[in-house]
Amino acid sequence: MKKLSLFLSLAAFVFLVGCSDNDSKKEETTPEESVVKEESPSTDKKTETKSETETITKTETDTTTTDSGTNLAEDFTLYIDEIILLAPEEDRIIGLYDGVTGTNYTNDEVLYNTLFDEIVPSYREFVVELESIMPQNERIRELHELYIDAANIQYNSFTLMLSALEEQDMDKVTEANQGLDKARALLRDWLYEVEAISVETGVSLQ
Repeated sequence: MKKLSLFLSLAAFVFLVGCSDNDSKKEETTPEESVVKEESPSTDKKTETKSETETITKTETDTTTTDSGTNLAEDFTLYIDEIILLAPEEDRIIGLYDGVTGTNYTNDEVLYNTLFDEIVPSYREFVVELESIMPQNERIRELHELYIDAANIQYNSFTLMLSALEEQDMDKVTEANQGLDKARALLRDWLYEVEAISVETGVSLQ
């Protein structure tokens, strides 16, 4: 759980979002300048070149709006802003779990009460808030679904741990821990994709 806690702290305090416009400006200006500089020997050719220039310019502008990293960058920035708002609460909840497990474990009763009274209800609320985020960009939606899957697996693992403690069932304890491991793996995948989109769009996470 320490890696997860560290990751969430990173999400809360290091994801300082900024956009780099250099690449997008190049994409918008370079193609137009290239076409405008073409020379033709006749007036008809110049008129045709001008028409082609306008057509190409319009096509490239449309592409930048819909297909390039411009809108993706804007949506990604908004998404990270929303995640940063939720991250401290998840960090707090994971901190509670860390405080009663591993080297901090004292007894089953303390673990059970912490799960029942604080961790499970708080994390359920966190999942509800997480699911309320609805990115418009399809790629960001897919990215967010990965986070939602991880959060739901983690929530189910917490509830399974409660059941395991009630029944003193070691098989369920093992299953719950495996679920927590799977959730951490999905969160790592989510972070890798976040970093990939950051590089692609120029949205800084530092």
